[in-house]
Amino acid sequence: MIIKEQVALVSGGASGLGEATARHLAALGARVGIIDFEIKKAQAVADEIAGMAVQVDVSDDNSVSQAVATIEANFGAPRIAVSCAGIAPPARIVGREGKTSVDVFERTIKVNL
Repeated sequence: MIIKEQVALVSGGASGLGEATARHLAALGARVGIIDFEIKKAQAVADEIAGMAVQVDVSDDNSVSQAVATIEANFGAPRIAVSCAGIAPPARIVGREGKTSVDVFERTIKVNL
């Protein structure tokens, strides 16, 4: 696969695996768009790799669509997409107070998938 000069979109690119992926793709010559909820961290990474950062809630279709459109308007159509966004809120399925809130479980599934 030719990565040089391709537009790459990395969700969760502000930290962890997403940040490492964004940096690696940029080192291979891709123009990298980082979409992440943590915009300050995402912007710091984007500044270092000559990329672009857009704040997004990956669990919201409209937010993702707007972010992709913003990156496309500035860099061109993404040809590479890497999903690294994820959360892991500390919660027991069943604890002393009863079951975990369905909202916590649902949010985790929406972000991670």
